[in-house]
Amino acid sequence: MHKIGSLKLSGEVFLAPMADYTNVAFRTMAKEYGAALVYTELISAKALTMKSKRTEGMLKVNEGEKPVFLQLFGETPENFGKAISIVEKKYPNNFAGYDLNCGCAVPKAQKGKYGCMLMEDSLNVGQILRVMKASTSKPVTVKMRLGLKKENFLEVAKEAVAAEVDAITLHARLGEQGYSGNANWEKIFELKNEFDVPIIGNGDIKNPQDILAMKKMTSCDFEMVGRATIGNAFFFKQAKALLNGKEIPLRTINEIKKEGTRYFELAKEFELGPNDLRPYFIGLSKGLAGAPALRNKFGLSKSVLEMKEIFEEYFK
Repeated sequence: MHKIGSLKLSGEVFLAPMADYTNVAFRTMAKEYGAALVYTELISAKALTMKSKRTEGMLKVNEGEKPVFLQLFGETPENFGKAISIVEKKYPNNFAGYDLNCGCAVPKAQKGKYGCMLMEDSLNVGQILRVMKASTSKPVTVKMRLGLKKENFLEVAKEAVAAEVDAITLHARLGEQGYSGNANWEKIFELKNEFDVPIIGNGDIKNPQDILAMKKMTSCDFEMVGRATIGNAFFFKQAKALLNGKEIPLRTINEIKKEGTRYFELAKEFELGPNDLRPYFIGLSKGLAGAPALRNKFGLSKSVLEMKEIFEEYFK
């Protein structure tokens, strides 16, 4: 049985937290296809303390997607403690654990001094994690990169372990790389070799076979997948089959249709709007005949109904 802290998990492949993607519908579908753990998109700890209605709306969780980790971003330790306390009091059963974002390196994150910018001050990372741990009895994890502009992930991990973090996710690129170049999986092995905490490998898992390759190279305990699953939650069904020694099911056109249909069902159930669906269906278009035109139609659609009509016309 796989575990993070006291949390028992049924498998080892996780859906990564992704801004504008990992809403309640995507997470639910990923879980239905076999993801062992799903994460919210990054959510501002400060905004939660300020009782932002938009931010609170992002805390919506469905029973069918559990367990779910809430990923928080920010720079001030006190805000994390207050945010978790608010969530624990108002939504005590929504989340199985909390994750600190030390990986986001977009210009907005650098300006706000959160995400990967936190790795420039490893002591602050440790302090944030201590405050998070003191605010909940649930597992607390951290997701980091190799560093912002230069490698210092072992230094940051040392502070995280001293703060009794329950697991560390390493996206094996520098923050300034974004998604360019190749993830250096050898660094995940280095991290695993250095510390006795569960390590979650992340970066450049493009197909289910990459999961086995990462496990073999790094000895990581879990694998986290992001971009490869956008518009392709079926990935988790394939990964689960592979890890269980079974034949990998093919992602046929009928499976893609089934997946898209299910997303629309979930979108209706959770009252999601076109901006919530559009990124996923643009991803779903990848590899299909006439993909550029289909992608363009989804991109220009103004409503969920219009998007559904485009989808049904293509798959009729």
